[in-house]
Amino acid sequence: MKKRTFKLLSLALCLAMLFTLAGCSGDASGSGDSSAAEGDAKYNYTGGFDYSQNIAADGRWEGVTALDYVTLPEGYEAITLPEDVTTVSDEDVQAQVDSVLASYATTIEVTDRAVEDGDTVNIDYVGSVDGVEFEGGSTQGAGTSVTIGVTSYIDDFLEQLIGHMPGETFNVEVTFPDPYENNPDLAGKDAVFVTTINYIEDSQLPEYNDAFVAEKFADNGGYTTTAELEQAIKESIVQYNTHNYVITYMNDNSTVSQVPDTMKEYQAYVMLDYYNTYASYFGMELNDFISQMLQAESQDALVEAQAENIEAAAKEALILQAVAEAQGITVDTAAAQEMMGENYETAVSQYGEPYVLMNTMANKVIDQLMSTAH
Repeated sequence: MKKRTFKLLSLALCLAMLFTLAGCSGDASGSGDSSAAEGDAKYNYTGGFDYSQNIAADGRWEGVTALDYVTLPEGYEAITLPEDVTTVSDEDVQAQVDSVLASYATTIEVTDRAVEDGDTVNIDYVGSVDGVEFEGGSTQGAGTSVTIGVTSYIDDFLEQLIGHMPGETFNVEVTFPDPYENNPDLAGKDAVFVTTINYIEDSQLPEYNDAFVAEKFADNGGYTTTAELEQAIKESIVQYNTHNYVITYMNDNSTVSQVPDTMKEYQAYVMLDYYNTYASYFGMELNDFISQMLQAESQDALVEAQAENIEAAAKEALILQAVAEAQGITVDTAAAQEMMGENYETAVSQYGEPYVLMNTMANKVIDQLMSTAH
């Protein structure tokens, strides 16, 4: 049986270098305006960025011949890999094994010891001020899990759980902050929460042996022993390191005379679309998110602050296309379908086929550089 490359859980090995950012930004389809701005502002993005704009039907940048701007490094066709890229330590492998085991951990309910700092605890509580219960101050018996030192509660609520046993019911006395935006009527007031500790949550790792590997990975990878899994992990770490090294090598050693403005503009809107989607998770408009969360005065200010990263992303895309031009690497729908598999149709509907083809070509270029590196 041909075994698939084992995917690193903690290193997040990605097939598509450029697709990663777009994949974080949700549905990019729509008809929003990504052109210039109202008033004096250049950027006034509100959504609907077309990820296939300025990309030709063959997946290359429209109107751009990359080799007009890029001089590729001598010998890039066979990049020499340093030893630290191809050498994997036992500690590296064990870290990945630990990540695998953690992903299959089960939660058990502990009731035979007292709560300690850092514990995750399931509790119920009913809060009152001056003996009167207030709205939102009760779990209503549904239970809620909190982690001492991590979960944010008012005052020292969670620290007062330390030392108590599951099954205990006791008073937790706190003072609401002033001001208190969640409920201004409670600002600065003392409150009592009658609290019951239901249980302590503990994580139990599975036993690591051949039986575990066979059960979890025989069908998803073809691994039936710990030795096979660990070998696959080693190969994946080398692949991950090689992937990163060849990209860094090409970026550092290629000479770029100029990055076309259209490519930099494109990357600026990719960034704005990413933050626009992220803002929506908080129920915020992009401009409010930028000012409150990113501490930038405007979209223009954010783009200016990120100008170096924006240019670096555009430069990398330009270099990859230059390699494709120099090596005669082309892609078509069939190649994209092979790379994307069952995700192809969804990707095309969200981002457009030119964008998907561009990412397919980028991956094909990187695969070529990796296959000839030594």
